[in-house]
Amino acid sequence: MTNIDLILQPRRDAILAAHDNSLDVLVCAQAPDASEHAVARQPFNLVLVIDRSGSMSGQPLDEAKRCASMIIDGLGPTDRLSIVTFDDEVDVLVAPRLVTDRSAFHRVVQGIQCGGTTALHEGWLRGAEQAAMCANDTTLTRVLLLSDGQANVGLTNIETIAQQCGVMASEGVRTSTYGLGHDFNEELMAAMARKGRGNAYYGSTADDLMDPFRQEFDLLFSLCARDLRAVLAPAEGVRVEVLNRYEVDHDGEIRLPDLAFGGEAWALLRLTVPRSVIERTDTELVHLLTVNLRHRNLEGKEEMAGPVHLRLPRLPAQAFEAIVPDELVGQRSAELEAARLQETARLAARRGDWNEVEASMEQLRSIAKSSPWLSATIRGLEQYVRYRQTERFSKEALYSAHMMSTRLAAKGESSNWGYDQEGSKASFLRRKLEQGKRFDRDRDADGRPDGDV
Repeated sequence: MTNIDLILQPRRDAILAAHDNSLDVLVCAQAPDASEHAVARQPFNLVLVIDRSGSMSGQPLDEAKRCASMIIDGLGPTDRLSIVTFDDEVDVLVAPRLVTDRSAFHRVVQGIQCGGTTALHEGWLRGAEQAAMCANDTTLTRVLLLSDGQANVGLTNIETIAQQCGVMASEGVRTSTYGLGHDFNEELMAAMARKGRGNAYYGSTADDLMDPFRQEFDLLFSLCARDLRAVLAPAEGVRVEVLNRYEVDHDGEIRLPDLAFGGEAWALLRLTVPRSVIERTDTELVHLLTVNLRHRNLEGKEEMAGPVHLRLPRLPAQAFEAIVPDELVGQRSAELEAARLQETARLAARRGDWNEVEASMEQLRSIAKSSPWLSATIRGLEQYVRYRQTERFSKEALYSAHMMSTRLAAKGESSNWGYDQEGSKASFLRRKLEQGKRFDRDRDADGRPDGDV
C-alpha cells in the first residue's frame, strides 16, 4: 500500500461569524520519501516519436538522437520501447519490443535522417497505436513526441487532435510532448499533453532539449502513485471552485498529477460559504468539506487515502483578523494568479497588443514581490517583452503558466528560492526560472536569467 498523506490547509484556521465567507483551501497529497519504500518500479512501455522533417536537420536532430540514446540507456530488459519517425510520411522503425539489446536500438536511432514536411498528427497516432499494443495496468505506458514545427500535413485541428489524445489516455496510453525552438505550435503541443494526461515541455534551442527529457525520465523512475483523483464532498450550501487548470470529470473528481516519491500534488480550492451555512449548526466547529483521494499503486491496484474533513471554528471579526494567514496557501495562490496573468499576456502578445502585455506584467510584478522565484521568473519574461519577441514570449509564458498551475512540488517547500537549493532537488521538482532553458543556464553571475535574446 502507498502511504499518501492527504492534508487540507485553509488560508485561515477559522471562518468569520455572521458573514458570508470566501475561503481558500490547499489540498495536498504528499508522497513518502523514496528511502521509506524499497519498491520495484513498474515496467515501462514507451514510444519515441521523433520529427525528422527538414527543419530538424543538423544540431536539432543530433540532439534528438542524443535524448533518445539517453532513454535507451536507462531502460532494462523488462521495459518495452518502440521508435517512430515522421516527416510527410510516417515510419515505424522499431515495433514494441523488450530492451534486451540496447545496441540494436542505438543503431536505429543513429540511422535517422531528415526528410520533408510535418505529418505530426499521423506520427503521434502511429506511435499511440504501437503503445496500445502492450498497454495494461501493470505497465507505465507513454508516448514521447518531439517536434520543432507546425502540423502541416494531414489532420491539423488542435481540438480534434487533443481529444484523440484524451481518448488514448483513457485507454492507458498517455502523451508527453517536447517542442523545440521558436516555430513549433505550442498551443497544439500543450493541448496534446494536457488532454493526454502527460507532461508538456520545450527547449528554446537544441542545447536545451536534454533537460526536459531527463526531467520526464527521472519522474517516470520515481512515480509511486498514478491516476490521482481528488473526490470533493462539500457541506450542503458550500460551493467549491478549483483554481488550478486541472481536468474535472463528470463525477466531479479532480485529476491531479501523478505522484513521485518526495513530492506533493496539490490543488487550491476556493470555498464560498454562505452565512446561513455557518449559522445552521450549534456545534463548536462548522463542517465545510470532506476530501478523499483515489489513486493506483505501482501494481496498478486502486487505493484510497482519506477521508479528511475540514471543520473550522466561527470567530468574531477581531479574533478572525488576528489569525495569521498560512504562508504556503498564499504562495500557491500567488502562483496561480501569476499563471492566469501570463496566459492573459500571452494572448495579448499574439494579438499584437503590447499595451495589455505591459499592464499584465505590471500586475505580475506586484503579486511577485513576496516570492523570489516568481520575481526572478518575471524578470526573465520581461526581456522578451522589451524586444517584442512574440514567439519567445508566447512559448515561455504558456509553459511557465502551465507549470505553475499543475506542477509537483517538493514536500516542505518554502517560499525561498536559490539556485543551489533547487539544484539539490529531483529534476522534476525544481522551480526553474525559464522553462525553455537548461537548469544550469537559469542564472548569470548574480543568479538572474541569462538574458539570451
